[in-house]
Amino acid sequence: MIEATVPDKVAKKVEELLEERFGDEDGLAFEQVRVIQKVDHDGDEYLHIYVVFDGDQKLLDPDWTLSLYELVTPYLLELGVLNPPSKSFVEKSDWEEVYADRYGKSA
Repeated sequence: MIEATVPDKVAKKVEELLEERFGDEDGLAFEQVRVIQKVDHDGDEYLHIYVVFDGDQKLLDPDWTLSLYELVTPYLLELGVLNPPSKSFVEKSDWEEVYADRYGKSA
């Protein structure tokens, strides 16, 4: 079972990683990171990382966004999360339209 404090800890870690990579990028802002605990079709718990951004999506480095899994996995293992996470980079407008009712408005 994933401890209740783990999603917030993972969100903070992802925010740190985003700041390291994109901190001074003009035209791109990260509104929030939401980490939601989910259960897959086999009944296994995992985390889904939603990164809500505002700005020019072309500024998101695709090599880096793909590597987010590798960057966060060691931290997840330290926290006792054994199943791999899933992730989504979501534009702020899409978040408000599609996800806000379920997971809350963006910051």
